[in-house]
Amino acid sequence: MKRFFQIVGLYLFHIFFVRPVVLFVVGTRYRRKHLAPRGPCIVVANHNSHLDAAVLMTLFPLWRLHRVHPVAAADYFGETLFMRLVAMTLMNAMPIARKPEQGQDPLAPIAQAIARGNSMIFFPEGSRGKAGVVAPFRTGIGRLVKDCPGLLVLPVFMSGPERIWARGQTVPVPVNIHANVGRPRTYDPGMEARLIAEQVRADVLALAPPPPAPPGRKSEPPLRVSICGVVGTELRREVFMEVTRRLGRIQPTIGLADRLVLRAEGELMQEAGGGIPLAYGRAWPTFLAGLFRTGGWFKGRAFGDMIERTRLSEALGDGRSCSYVVEEGNALIDVLTWAKADYYQGRMDEKEPQQLLRYITGKKRIAPGAWWGFIRKAPEIWLINLFHLARPPAPDLLVLLRQPPDRIMEGLRARGGELRGFENRAFLAELQERFGEVAEALRGRVRMLVLDMLIDGQGPAEIASRVLEEAVSCQTPGGPPEPDADREMVNR
Repeated sequence: MKRFFQIVGLYLFHIFFVRPVVLFVVGTRYRRKHLAPRGPCIVVANHNSHLDAAVLMTLFPLWRLHRVHPVAAADYFGETLFMRLVAMTLMNAMPIARKPEQGQDPLAPIAQAIARGNSMIFFPEGSRGKAGVVAPFRTGIGRLVKDCPGLLVLPVFMSGPERIWARGQTVPVPVNIHANVGRPRTYDPGMEARLIAEQVRADVLALAPPPPAPPGRKSEPPLRVSICGVVGTELRREVFMEVTRRLGRIQPTIGLADRLVLRAEGELMQEAGGGIPLAYGRAWPTFLAGLFRTGGWFKGRAFGDMIERTRLSEALGDGRSCSYVVEEGNALIDVLTWAKADYYQGRMDEKEPQQLLRYITGKKRIAPGAWWGFIRKAPEIWLINLFHLARPPAPDLLVLLRQPPDRIMEGLRARGGELRGFENRAFLAELQERFGEVAEALRGRVRMLVLDMLIDGQGPAEIASRVLEEAVSCQTPGGPPEPDADREMVNR
């Protein structure tokens, strides 16, 4: 009966307090959260804050919480009745003696809990260290691996908790948290515990973002390739993946799509782990999108995803993480096209695209007298401009895909489900025309490759070959050719 009430208290505490605080108040952002194992495992992370255990517990679904135990120092969290209540009951922590009695194995209860199918949250540093510093891992994690052969270890690197509730800090400060999840793996139990601990620490540190750029001369910015246009979503994703893979064989490449960050280097392409800058910002833009009723391509969460992807693209601009950035879509191009098709309904004079461009990039503020018009018809531009949500960079190479609207509609109907209001032949044809007009308006600023998918014959691989040729030629010493030579047509 005691365990029943403990589980009830655990779930109530996490549903009504921990998860709202971690996910919405603090705004924790996870990268590769789906890698958390469904079965028993031990989560290992750097440790700088009291919030660390709460953040890591949100990696697990609610129904598993009663089988997830953070490992807590018995001498510290058992010091008072209140701390015991919070740590041992409401956080489901398992106490461990940091100074055990002679002959006592403090890790034995943890190994037994893992054998029963429970998951553990373990901080091998032993205690909270200095902000931003990962101390050497103690041998306890190595001993657990040796005691539990085949144990899955999930490495996680957290950025942000050290600024929210660091050691010696009394009042927490609301700052974003970023939790970068690595691939779960096993370690050889035949190795020495010390060597295992060093390997685990290396795997955790490999997930860290790059350090701030040193002062002085900056690296060359990466060449940006944006895959845009009105085509079937599966086709655009295939082209995006193939272009990322091909460019990665030449130089390190980062691919950015909705909730997907890829790293391609040599023959390897996978979801990016460490070495990628932090880019916070999905929760606040998504809230604004719901409040001001963004629509179409940018409705609600899609707007937040677009802003986050754009901020990450901006953060990659120092050129230290990659030589190429490939985007599935581009905020600058997509928002400008949507406004031209929806707000202006295709009617723009020569000055208006450049005006909107200055609004989107933050070079000019929207006058208060024009706010209502933008809020009603183009809230995406107004939100980006007023709240400084992002400064979308222009692509160096714009790949504009075109496909007959009838074929796009066939794919949408085959997808199943209800079609959205703008998913009709007339508006898709309108969008396609506006993409072309926006591209023409930017002709002097970006290099373009227009791929017209009219007949069968060439797939994503052939298209990627053409993109590869253009991307490589953009980096030649002579620079891009004259604008009239930028446009290429590839029939499919």
